[in-house]
Amino acid sequence: MKRIAITLIALALASASVSCMGEKTGKAPSKPDSEKTTSVTESDTEDATTAPVTTTAARSTTTPPVVTTQPDPLGGGAFEYNSDGAVVFKEDSSNSEERVLIQAAQALFDSACRTEWNFIVGCPFKTDDSFIETGDFNWRYYHISDSSIKTFADVEKAYYKVFSDRYPNKELSEIFVESDGGVYAYCGSKGTDIYYTGSKVTGIKSRSDDEIVFTVENYYDGSDYGEGAHTETDEFSAVIGSDSVWKAGKFQMPY
Repeated sequence: MKRIAITLIALALASASVSCMGEKTGKAPSKPDSEKTTSVTESDTEDATTAPVTTTAARSTTTPPVVTTQPDPLGGGAFEYNSDGAVVFKEDSSNSEERVLIQAAQALFDSACRTEWNFIVGCPFKTDDSFIETGDFNWRYYHISDSSIKTFADVEKAYYKVFSDRYPNKELSEIFVESDGGVYAYCGSKGTDIYYTGSKVTGIKSRSDDEIVFTVENYYDGSDYGEGAHTETDEFSAVIGSDSVWKAGKFQMPY
């Protein structure tokens, strides 16, 4: 009987010991939400740096990022269009960063496209209903009534406000003709490439003291051939005058 009692006491003591051990080795209670911390992994850091920038952050940026879409077409105020459509640098462009030179070339290229279209396809001058028919196909040329245009030389003078006369445009003499003491224009002499989607000046190919040659990519959607979109690479140059005016030099209409 005494042995049984001793055994029971021993078992009770062992049970109490296990219970206490469980309380000591169990998990600590969870911290309140306010005390919890979050670890930042390398992946989290990458997500943070590539997340879209908020409008407030963008406004505080002082240097435009170098991206493929040229967000600042006038180079942060380094240059501007003059009243003729040429590009004018406020300071010597030879000291400008390549990024700004490419932006200036893009602005000039866009102006050259508009000017070429106005002269070769349409007519930038006022015309009236008077016309002449000339050439092998009796093409109809309309009289230019603009008081500033008296001769073909006046047409050239207007055209070469955006383009450099270093690269003469022989097509002008086919579009504008002198007759009966006036100047006549053949309006709408060509169609356009309706599959053209845009152009982008991508880099500098060569440069001298008074001319910079750029590479330009022209984009087409490819639907004219039933294929995918394609890109054609061309050259475009800016001729730099002593007055810091950039005019279009080597140029090919992309559409």
